[in-house]
Amino acid sequence: MSSTIDITAVLNVHAEGVLSGPSYVSYEKAIAEARSAELVVEGLIVLDRPDEATRLQFEGKDLKYRIIVTDFGDPGLARNAAVAAAKGKFVGFLDGDDLWSQNWLLLAHRLCVAEPDVTVAHSEFNIVFGGEQTMWWHIDSRDPAFDPDFLRYNNCWAAMSFTARSIYESHPFAATDRRQGFGHEDWHWNCVTLGAGIDHRPVRNTLHFRRRRKESVSAISNACRVITRVSPLASYGWTRG
Repeated sequence: MSSTIDITAVLNVHAEGVLSGPSYVSYEKAIAEARSAELVVEGLIVLDRPDEATRLQFEGKDLKYRIIVTDFGDPGLARNAAVAAAKGKFVGFLDGDDLWSQNWLLLAHRLCVAEPDVTVAHSEFNIVFGGEQTMWWHIDSRDPAFDPDFLRYNNCWAAMSFTARSIYESHPFAATDRRQGFGHEDWHWNCVTLGAGIDHRPVRNTLHFRRRRKESVSAISNACRVITRVSPLASYGWTRG
């Protein structure tokens, strides 16, 4: 086994309370499967402005992973802090109330390691549960059927991405500023990275379970009718090189 850290698996937690428990179990299982394939994986848990119920989920446990505490109250900035603390060549994110398929880290790594400078991995499809029940598939940006114009009015890929740490470092997530009318940091990040020539690709036979909550950042942003910040796709003269 190499001494180099292949993957930093990040669990981003905010105010999910007991819902973070099942996410932690899912997180551990995905790490274990990647390690069983001789990948070196470090676990990193980010507690961003956690409420007491959430903090108690991670107190007094014999955790095997590093924990950092931040006070952003912002998912994008918390992810940036995780990237700054990460030691792995690749980084994968899981939100504190969602679930990975057990094979996610292993298969996402296999896809990205082939072309690490130009690949962002996403699950093949998402199962949304909780306040809403639906399923949707991630399209491959290399697919001839993919139209970048779609990103001008809707998102194509969920926030639980996996890519080289260098890509996250070169393209940090923007802050949410609902008072100024800006949000959807993951959608904006997808536009920025695609505009930089980085492909977004689904990983076959993987899925994410995404919990829909009324008080989630995404739901609040939708209620506030925010828009994404300016990106290359905002120019209708833009064409992908």
